[in-house]
Amino acid sequence: MRWLTALPLLALVPVVLVALSACSTFGEDSASEATPEPPKTPLETTQRFLDLWQEQEYGKMYELVSAEARASISKEDFVKRYNDIADEATITGIDYELGPNVVDDDTEIPVSVTIHTSFFGDIDQAQRIILVREEVTVSAPAGTTPERREEWHLEWSPSLIFTELDDRSLVHFFTDTPRRGSILDRNGKELAVDASLPVIGFVPDLITDKEALISGLASALGISESDVRAKVETDLPSYYFIPVTTLSYGTSVEALDKFYALSDLGVVVREEVQRIYPNGDSAAHVLGYMAEVTAEQLEELAVKGYRAGDKLGAFGLEAQLDEALAGEHGGTLATITPEGTVSRTIAEKPAQAGKDVILTLDIDIQKATESSLGKRVGSIVVMDPRDNGVLALASYPRFNPQSLTDGLSNEEYNKLANDGRLPFLHRPLLATYPPGSTFKPITMAAGMEKGGVSAGETFPCVPVWEGLGEDFPKNNWQKVDRGYLTPAQGLMASCNPVFYEIALRLDLIDPDILPEFARGFGFGQFTGINALDEAPGVVPDEQWKQENRGEPWYSGDSVNMGIGQGFVLVTPLQIANAYSAIAGDGVLRKPLLVKSIAEAGGAAAQEFTAEEIAPLPISAATLAEIRYGLTLVIQNPGGTSYSVFASSPLDVAGKSGTAEDLAFGANHVFFVAYANRSAPSALALVALEEGELSSTEAGPKARQALEAALLGS
Repeated sequence: MRWLTALPLLALVPVVLVALSACSTFGEDSASEATPEPPKTPLETTQRFLDLWQEQEYGKMYELVSAEARASISKEDFVKRYNDIADEATITGIDYELGPNVVDDDTEIPVSVTIHTSFFGDIDQAQRIILVREEVTVSAPAGTTPERREEWHLEWSPSLIFTELDDRSLVHFFTDTPRRGSILDRNGKELAVDASLPVIGFVPDLITDKEALISGLASALGISESDVRAKVETDLPSYYFIPVTTLSYGTSVEALDKFYALSDLGVVVREEVQRIYPNGDSAAHVLGYMAEVTAEQLEELAVKGYRAGDKLGAFGLEAQLDEALAGEHGGTLATITPEGTVSRTIAEKPAQAGKDVILTLDIDIQKATESSLGKRVGSIVVMDPRDNGVLALASYPRFNPQSLTDGLSNEEYNKLANDGRLPFLHRPLLATYPPGSTFKPITMAAGMEKGGVSAGETFPCVPVWEGLGEDFPKNNWQKVDRGYLTPAQGLMASCNPVFYEIALRLDLIDPDILPEFARGFGFGQFTGINALDEAPGVVPDEQWKQENRGEPWYSGDSVNMGIGQGFVLVTPLQIANAYSAIAGDGVLRKPLLVKSIAEAGGAAAQEFTAEEIAPLPISAATLAEIRYGLTLVIQNPGGTSYSVFASSPLDVAGKSGTAEDLAFGANHVFFVAYANRSAPSALALVALEEGELSSTEAGPKARQALEAALLGS
């Protein structure tokens, strides 16, 4: 039904505009209330009428209007009209002030009425109330003669509501929807934008040769004549604009020439503003999509100028930053004739365009990471350790924000929503996994700071570790004895026994040491990335296990945690953010996604930077040793990932990781790396939901992401 947006004004405005939703509670007389004494003077009558208006007692107001007015409108319609106008004009109340030098016996009383509205603010009305003295019959008990007396009544007309109203006109609120702000990448490339799209159609009244129009339009559009004929042979009014198709964003002016050439036949080219996502499904989870306001939302948003059919951000940045992006609706409160013609303006409020949102994201890097991820379920995070800006957040599977914003059928939406791969899950921020060996630098840090582990101390890297006793053997991922390794060499070989030993030593000192260090690296809490929802993950400790499992904490729990297994759960973004602190200046910061929000009209933008959380809980010497171990992983032939970057021009450090997930039923594989080591300016974290070998499956994808960020390839 998109054609409705292009209808002429007369077709769009119904003649029942002031009869929207009468409030049945207003204006109802209460039988339990004592009947007040009638006003004795014209001034008292005027004040009583205005006081009742303030109290929204419309039914009681009706009793104070003249017989002539009551003959022209019933009490029910009188109450309904006040209620409907209050709804349409967003009236919240009134105040009044009598004119100067008014006395009791004046029959023409000037009044200044201030009508308070939630949308337009205060509307001031200068009224002149005229009063007449009328004889009325007062009901009396049975068998007695009814009393007759004179009372003062108002000569009422609709102009006493708004001076612009007359007996025929109605009140209508015309909304003005502002331009929605654009979402741009760090280089100003459009990610989401309000754009004018060419709509090709016709107006039946303008058709000069129906058959020529059908054949010409079908040829120009590359569609069948039967499709065009179905549009032409319509029962809609002959003055309607009937759209046939909407052309794509970026259609050139030259491409429209063939349609303008058909204007003599009745073809019309119009423009329609739509929300456009020029990059298809790229960065879908970051950008989100829009959806029509629901009936429940309208109850709150109607006072802001929203109407049925308007759209709001429903997911991602479109939802989280909707207030900034949407701007403020404008509107005109006007009187119209029953035929729909605007007659007089009562109040106006200009629309305020939405603000533009500039991200740290680089859409070229985003697309490269999504291409690298392919159809593997998982995510890739790319960050710049210098400012902690997020360069890419790839997640698969994805959805197309354009399709959702334009509107999917129930069948299409249900297919997405019921997809077992969870295409709406933003995996970099919301999926949680055991981190596997990517956690080992945290264990190393805790050991060197609190466990008495030195950089030169060595630990046996055996195929089977029996530190918990012969009854609780734990395997290394390699079945060969690697001899004795320092902590840094333990990272190089990703040797489980080295970190089992360190974790056990920490547990014997204090079981809370390792959990506290995990929190110090940002796990078990929100990263604080601005403008997107995320999961906090889990850092287990004695209290957590007792509350969630009803069991005490065992040394085996610390040992498992030491290699990123057990109950610890993290998001890919948490891993990337921790390593960004390692690669950078050793300070944990909140990831930065929204770089700035530009005010409408090009005013100064609101700038954002990555807020510091805290320094990593380690010394400079420990940090240097961790970086050395991460270098050995990539640069030393004995490293687990030596082959991944063997031919790369980049100088890289990083860590691979594989995590068993019994609850999930599959292994997860990770690879995190940063470059160049002397001055890191890019970091990539790859998380594949199912895999076996991180270096061969996730490693190449991390390399592609880093090279895209640093080399543009």
